[in-house]
Amino acid sequence: MDNRDIVKSFYGCISGGDAAGLEMLVDENFELIVPNAGGVLTGRYIGKSRFMADIIGTVFGCVNPEDIVFCKNVEIMCAEGDKVVAIAQNEGIASSGKSYNQVYAHIATVRDGKITKLIEFFDTHLANQALWKPSMDDVTPDEVFSFSQIT
Repeated sequence: MDNRDIVKSFYGCISGGDAAGLEMLVDENFELIVPNAGGVLTGRYIGKSRFMADIIGTVFGCVNPEDIVFCKNVEIMCAEGDKVVAIAQNEGIASSGKSYNQVYAHIATVRDGKITKLIEFFDTHLANQALWKPSMDDVTPDEVFSFSQIT
C-alpha cells in the first residue's frame, strides 16, 4: 500500500468503526496535534494508546454510532513524500440532538506503513455547540500546541 492507501484505510476504519484496523494503521508513537484554540481537544497528544482511549473514546462517547457517520466523505488533496493532505466530512446527529456535519482538514505523516502524526483542523465552534457535552472537561494534552510541533 502506498501512503494514499494507508490514509484512505485509516478513514475507512473510522467510518466503519473498525478499532482493530485503526490500531494496525497507527504507529505506537503516534502524535495527534489539534492546533485549534478553544476546543475540548486542543493540544498535542502522544502515543497510540492515548489516541485510542482518550481521543477516540471522547469523541465517540459524544455520539450514538447509529446516528452519525464519521469520515463519510474523504478527499485526498495531495500526497508527496511522507505527507498526505486530506479533507474528511462527517454527517449526523450528536448525542446532544444537534446536527454535527463537520469538515476536517488533516495533514498525515506516514512512515514505514504507519501513520505517525496527524494534524487536525476543524470547526471548533460547531464541535463546542453540538458535540461536546456542557459539563465536559477538556482532555488534557501531553503538551500545549506550539507551531514547532508541526514540522
